[in-house]
Amino acid sequence: MSVQGELTISLASREGLLHSDIVSSRPMTVAQLFSGKTVEQTLQTVPLLFNICAKAQAVTAVRAIESAMGLAKDENVESHREALVCIESLREHSLQVLMQWPSYIGENIDNGTLAKCVQSLNLLMLTISEQKILNFGVNSMSALSAKIKSLWADCMANLSQIIFGLPVEQWLQDSLSSIENWAQQAQTPAACFIKWLSQQSWKYAGDSNIQVLPNINDAELVARLLAERENFTAKPDWYTRSYELSWFNYQQAHNVIKDMQKMNGQGIYTRMIARLCEIARLMHKLQSFFEDGTRIETPISTVAGLAHVDAARGRLSHYVQLEGDTVKRLFILAPTEWNFHPHGVAAKSLCHLNSLSDLRLQADLLINAIDPCVGYQLQISGEVIH
Repeated sequence: MSVQGELTISLASREGLLHSDIVSSRPMTVAQLFSGKTVEQTLQTVPLLFNICAKAQAVTAVRAIESAMGLAKDENVESHREALVCIESLREHSLQVLMQWPSYIGENIDNGTLAKCVQSLNLLMLTISEQKILNFGVNSMSALSAKIKSLWADCMANLSQIIFGLPVEQWLQDSLSSIENWAQQAQTPAACFIKWLSQQSWKYAGDSNIQVLPNINDAELVARLLAERENFTAKPDWYTRSYELSWFNYQQAHNVIKDMQKMNGQGIYTRMIARLCEIARLMHKLQSFFEDGTRIETPISTVAGLAHVDAARGRLSHYVQLEGDTVKRLFILAPTEWNFHPHGVAAKSLCHLNSLSDLRLQADLLINAIDPCVGYQLQISGEVIH
């Protein structure tokens, strides 16, 4: 019972310039289905209806409902929920590296390794979910079990070797040159792809002047949701300006990414390096959680009924109004709508690709670099590419 929809992205060259057009069939009114449903029915249905980033959707929904009810937050429970979202994000980014990156350069996909990676992360999420952390009103949490810690230790070791070829703490680098030296020496799918990409003349193509979304006022956000409803959630902007709200926002403080953006913009190569840095960040955060017991900070909302989660696609927000234990109204503001706004980062970046070389490949790389989960069709000069 999944309702995802897709994007139709058109790219054409006219008078020497690229022009893009994005049309969405993603169901913007689907949140209306929850009106009149009980809280329990809503929490059971949300992860089924949105099976991509399902854990992020479930966590955002339960946080919004608890906020609307005025229930006190338990920091330990929230940290476990955040860990669940981080594992899901780690899975989605790792899938891109292990399944998509080899296909771009004509390499075979190691299906056995891919399956092992996905299964181990799914088992870890299932084991954490068994603690009922997605139920509303949970106000206590037992200590991490030896089983969960062991599952994570296996995931950490396997992912480090599969993606980086060495422990992730050794991979963490502070310069682009050190990352490129790693790519020249290592033999992992990630290293081979980065080595190949670094040799392409168009590697920095796909830059844009779209900025990442700054911190915005939650009360103003709710006012926009209530006033404009699906018109806002379908094509969100802020004071008439389009912004990026993808996972790339999380990498804005990384020294390597800051330097790359300053020198060459936020095109394909910058985003692919950032994806590796994002994987390393998630692994480091989860390692601190599982091994050291460090609590993971959660996005804080200042308005009752509003909740945020930093998911694999970017920041996801839910706003809910309740009547007793029944949902009166639910709004879902997804990062995909920010990033694939007709005047957003994807549309603008696609117009700055190199139209003279491997245009289809560049466009595919760029779209997947902006959103690792979105379903889309890409049309170039009338040809459809799935």
